[in-house]
Formats: sequence, structure tokens, C-alpha cells
Amino acid sequence: MKFYLWIAYRLLFSRQILFGGSAPLSFVGLVLGVAALVSSMAVMSGYEETLKNAMTDVTGDIQVVRRGKLNDDWPAFTKKLTEIDPRIQAMARFGYAEAVLARQGQVSGVLFQGVELIDLKKVLKLDQRVKSGVLDLTTSPTGQASVAIGQGLAKRFKLSVGEKIYVVVPLSTPFDGSGFRRQSKEFVVKAIMDFGKNDWNERLVLGDLKSLQQLTEIGDRYTGAFVKLKNRNESSASSLLLSEKLGYGFSVMDWNDVNRNLFEAVKIERAVIFFVVFIIVIVAAFNMSSTLYVFIRQKFSDIAILKTLGFSQQKIRIVFMGQGLMVGAAGVLVGYILGYLFCLGFMFLQKYYSLISGSVYKIDQIQIQLRLLDLLIIGFSTIAVCLIATYSPALRGSRIEVIEGLKDG
Repeated sequence: MKFYLWIAYRLLFSRQILFGGSAPLSFVGLVLGVAALVSSMAVMSGYEETLKNAMTDVTGDIQVVRRGKLNDDWPAFTKKLTEIDPRIQAMARFGYAEAVLARQGQVSGVLFQGVELIDLKKVLKLDQRVKSGVLDLTTSPTGQASVAIGQGLAKRFKLSVGEKIYVVVPLSTPFDGSGFRRQSKEFVVKAIMDFGKNDWNERLVLGDLKSLQQLTEIGDRYTGAFVKLKNRNESSASSLLLSEKLGYGFSVMDWNDVNRNLFEAVKIERAVIFFVVFIIVIVAAFNMSSTLYVFIRQKFSDIAILKTLGFSQQKIRIVFMGQGLMVGAAGVLVGYILGYLFCLGFMFLQKYYSLISGSVYKIDQIQIQLRLLDLLIIGFSTIAVCLIATYSPALRGSRIEVIEGLKDG
């Protein structure tokens, strides 16, 4: 086999192939097709993983919320959940309220979420999402409460760490359920964060649970719990189990449920993009096939000599299909390198330019991810197409008669 590949190599890397016809352009097209596949799959994989991390970092593996009313007994609730599913590793309770953020005449609707930071750090990974300041939601000795806000909200209100804001919530009046009164509280911004999703960066205000309870006058009650599992990939099975055991009175969502439609769309788009871009590889491979047809016509005499030396039709086919294997392998290798450079270029451009619209794609930054499985699929598919495209000219070359070849030579 090494001998056959050596002959294929000597015939392939000849002046007629390297500098004649459309062979160089076909090879460039093959390389660009592989590079485009590598970079597009890396972007799609990175988008999916970035969105997953945003879900689990900010909302946990699972959210359990009581429908229609608030919870009040936290120890009993945690005990109940762990008895239902031993895979639960940690939990943190939270509450939220629709509110209005006001500062210097500007107002905006926000979601004010109260958490217990000590328990929260066991469940969520918010520390790594701090862009400026420190994630500290404690109340100062002077009674000044602290909050963390999303970077989109900070940009819109031109807020920086240390500045003060007012959070206003509407509360129903005691004797008239249709009437509302205003309740407000002053907070100091202790951290500006990237919550991972554009919606959260534009609306989410994170504060201490006690501050939320005082602001909304709900006592020691809370809305629900963030749940962390030992294995994130078991969240669907765990959420189904919790939902069955807790009943209709509770809403249970895992990280995939929060954006299920978006994750399903990503899977479909991955497949569509792969097949669309793979057309470039197919066209380049079959263009190389036409070049080999011309090359074989020029090498009739060499093929005839190989046959006089005892080469059978099968061995001649192996020689020419070895050329397709070499072209495919070289195109894959160079395409991998060029695709990686494309990924680096994408990371550089998105750092300084707004390549992705957060309002459309939910996130405005993607961490590129090169998956080994994607690279293997691209490599094997490209080499397979090159071998298929080479088979027909190889078959034509193997059927040449010795007399015909010597006569043309």
C-alpha cells in the first residue's frame, strides 16, 4: 500500500497538476469549504454552550416555583425536594417582583429579584459574571441596601459602581384590591454584571431577599427555589420527577425549558448550515475529479507502462484513488488550520464590534467551541466525497489498454 501511495504521490505532485488547469483552484475551494464548516460549526456549538452556561449560571439547573401563592416554610420545602430526588446537591430560595427603576428622571420596568447570597453561591456561578465591582448584597450599618444590575441596564442609565438608584413596586391597598399604592427603596449599585442573556442584562436587578421582602411586605415568604444537581445533564429527568411528585401546584422548569424553542432551533440550524456549506466541498471535490480526467488522459503512456510491469486494473484504481485520498487529507488539514484562524478572527471582531444582536439572539457574545466530534465528521465526510469523486476517473484510467496507452505515448 505504501508503494501505491508513493506512486500516487509522484503522479499527483507533478507540474501538470500543481500549475495546470483548475486543480489549484479546486484545492483552494476544498480548503475554504472545510474552513467554513469548521468555523460555522464552532460558532453554532459555542452559541449553544454559551446559552447553556447562561441558563445554569443565573437560574440554576432547575427552578421550582409555587403557583398562585408564596412559600413560607423553607426548611420543610428543602427537605421535601431532597426526599423526592437525591440527585439535588444544593438549593437557594428566591423571590421576585415586577418593579420600576428610577434615577434622575429616568424610569424603566425591571425585574427585582431577591436572593440569599450565602446559599446562592452554592447553586449559581454569579461571581464569574461580575464585570465591575463586587457581588455584595449585604445591607450597610447605616441601613443602605445593595444591588447588582445587568450591564445593559447600567449602560442605559449610565450607572457605575457606587451610584444610587430607586426601586419602586406597586402594592395593593388593604381595603381595595383594585387600588395600588407606591412603595420605594433606595439602593446602591455594588456590581455590574453580565448575566449572559440580553433580556436579563436589560431588566434584572439582583438584591438581598430581605430587602425584597421588606419592599413588597411579604414577611418571610419567598417565590421559589433555584436547584443545583450533581450532573447538569440529568436536569430534564429530575425536573420531570419533581413535577410529578409536587403536583400541579408547582411549576418546575429545567435550564432547557427556559429556552426550549431556541435550543431546538439551534439543532436544526446546525444541520442546515452543515449541509449548505458542505456543498462547497462537494463542488470542489468534483471539480478536482474533472481535473483528474484530463490528467489521466495525459498519462496514458505511464499507465500503460505500469500495466506492462504487472499492475492490474484494481491496482491502477488504488493508485488514482490514493490521489483522491491525499487531496482530501491535505484539504482537511489545511482547512482545519484556516478554520481555526477564522474562529480567532471572529473572536477578535466580536470583541470590538457588535457582530451579534442581543435582542435577536438573546446573547451578544459567543465563546467559540471546537468539538472533536464536529471535526471528525467534517474530516471523514470530506475525504469520503473526495474518494467518491475520484472513483470515476480512476475507473477510466484502470480500463486503458496497454496498446492504446503506448500508441498515444
